[in-house]
Amino acid sequence: MLQDFDASREEAFFKIFQEFFDLEKDVGKQHDMGNYTLDRLYPLAAAAGHPEKGLKLVHIAGTKGKGTTSYLTAALITASGHSCGVFSSPHLDTVRERFQIDGELASYEDLEALALPLCEKIRQADLHPSLFEIFTVLALQYFQVKGAEYAVLETGIGGRLDATNYPEKKLLAIITPLSYDHMALLGNDICSIANEKAGILRKDTPVILSKQPYPQADEFIVQRAAELQAPLLRPDTTVDATQWLSPGAPPYLQENFQSAWRAMEVLGLTPDRKAFRPPRLRARFELVQENPPVILDAAHNGDSAKRLTEAIHTCYPGMKFVCVLGSVPGKDVQGIVEGLKEMNAEFILTNPETPRGSALPQLQEAAQNAGLKLRDIIPNITSADQLPKSTPLLFTGSFFTALIGEKLYH
Repeated sequence: MLQDFDASREEAFFKIFQEFFDLEKDVGKQHDMGNYTLDRLYPLAAAAGHPEKGLKLVHIAGTKGKGTTSYLTAALITASGHSCGVFSSPHLDTVRERFQIDGELASYEDLEALALPLCEKIRQADLHPSLFEIFTVLALQYFQVKGAEYAVLETGIGGRLDATNYPEKKLLAIITPLSYDHMALLGNDICSIANEKAGILRKDTPVILSKQPYPQADEFIVQRAAELQAPLLRPDTTVDATQWLSPGAPPYLQENFQSAWRAMEVLGLTPDRKAFRPPRLRARFELVQENPPVILDAAHNGDSAKRLTEAIHTCYPGMKFVCVLGSVPGKDVQGIVEGLKEMNAEFILTNPETPRGSALPQLQEAAQNAGLKLRDIIPNITSADQLPKSTPLLFTGSFFTALIGEKLYH
């Protein structure tokens, strides 16, 4: 989506919000539980005129697959003849990626036209929200102004205290696979993490529970749904995901599609195959070059890395890859390495392309402890000439490592 990026417009847009704190860029604040509360959201939403009202909301939380499931759910709603917005994070190239309706990115003009008066109202009310909180409300304003009927909200971190969880009324919740991530905020055991994700559930509101890698997480969500009398459904459908997705889609993407399709059944919608526009699932087993293959995948925790290894074995049996691996601080680098070490690959460790910093020292230690087949350590990769030629490549460990591969090969 580099073609959608305008450096001067991007800078001007973010300058509108320069007085507000940005948890996504400040790793210290990002992992401080004191910064997570919905208390700032309620007056913020009131100042914005409660843009959540009138929208049919689908809320999606999870550790893995929530972004993919969000995009697929929105695309299926659109293919059913209903306008649908999707709010997701993070963005990789342009902030416009966070605000989409029917697969189209918001324009800088439309976002600025809403952001300027919104920030003025925030100042008049003497409010001090985070940038992500403002973006959440801005997205709902944008969907409302543009006449979207549905809105799919992807949580940022967790669920219970995430900014996207402030609307009380939702049509549906989806919980995608849960595993260990953001443990400083969400807890060190799977039930604590499940408790935070289950915070998006509402009384009497249906919830779709995707296939879970940890039985304890499944049991916890089932119990919480029962307490709230929220009908719980599984993504058991007869749909053949391979008929809708790109050829060679790995098993975990097919599972995400089935969750999205189950959502259509719950909502009473019937997508038209001819009207379906497959969303570009950036860095989700994304093939950006075929011969030899270059794959981008944003696996950034142990279970995602394990599923990625399975996908490589399934889709490219016997093929040996060179894996470019980089992670950001706060991630389970040991788990990522453990999940990848059974892959038929040699590894190049690097720094992700992001202001959030790098976990390269921790990654080196974890790789050594796990006996990873280390080919090289290249702190900064800026040219394809730094990488082996005529060799299958995989960029993973973070969205921002995948972004390196996208810039070099897409």
